[in-house]
Amino acid sequence: MVVLMLGDPSIPRRITAWILFVILGGALPATGYPASSLTTTPPGMDLIIFVDFSGSIRKEDKKSFEQDLVKRVIPSLSAGDRLLIAPITEKTLTDFRPLIEVDFPPKPSFNGFMQNAMTYHRQVKEVDAEVSRLKEELVVQVGGMFKQYFASPRTDIFNAIVLAQKLFSDEGKAKVLVLMSDMVEDSQPYNFYRLQWGPDTVDKLLGELDAHGLIPDLSGVCLYVAGASADTAEMAHRVGNFWATYFERTKANMDSRRYAHVLLHWPPSKACPVQ
Repeated sequence: MVVLMLGDPSIPRRITAWILFVILGGALPATGYPASSLTTTPPGMDLIIFVDFSGSIRKEDKKSFEQDLVKRVIPSLSAGDRLLIAPITEKTLTDFRPLIEVDFPPKPSFNGFMQNAMTYHRQVKEVDAEVSRLKEELVVQVGGMFKQYFASPRTDIFNAIVLAQKLFSDEGKAKVLVLMSDMVEDSQPYNFYRLQWGPDTVDKLLGELDAHGLIPDLSGVCLYVAGASADTAEMAHRVGNFWATYFERTKANMDSRRYAHVLLHWPPSKACPVQ
């Protein structure tokens, strides 16, 4: 084994300086490297939003959905995120098609020992500019989405939730599901307004849904509901209690504070673990 001594004149000065840098934990001068020479990029958020376009949704509610998307959701998006928006209609499952789908470019990682800092900063600026451009396009697309004419007499929320499980990617992104709906199911054969609500109605309905594969596993998914409402306070209470039990069965991360008539507690935070 050869032992190199720092004072050995046979060692090139550049190598000596490098060894000294490693030993002393110093910083490379005039490189422009960040304080940390190794940075990793978080994978981002996988955001799926289902918007209710059935006949039970009033014009003012649609306007509220649009405002939540434009003023709150879109500004919160960042590099590495994926957004998919799809409709809730009477044919949520059989006629599924995304209305909007966009993947934001990931922010580059940095390795100070392998990369040039100036190149890295230029790449970051390019990604930031592309993210800003995509956000501006999204605002226009969302506006156009709500100007379309949807004539859906019924509301198939159950299949929207089942679809969400299949639509989430397996890329390690934080999974977030937003349901913009009054949450009053009105499909065949489930119609909340025609149900005879009693002490065992929720248990019976959940058993039937489970038997038909309509209670997916949403473990690790952060869930929001915006738009919850009903014709009467009693009906709203019954519907809210049902969904609280249903979401518990799906194993989703659902807090009652995120079940509301508008989008509350956005964006997802550390209080809502999404990995």
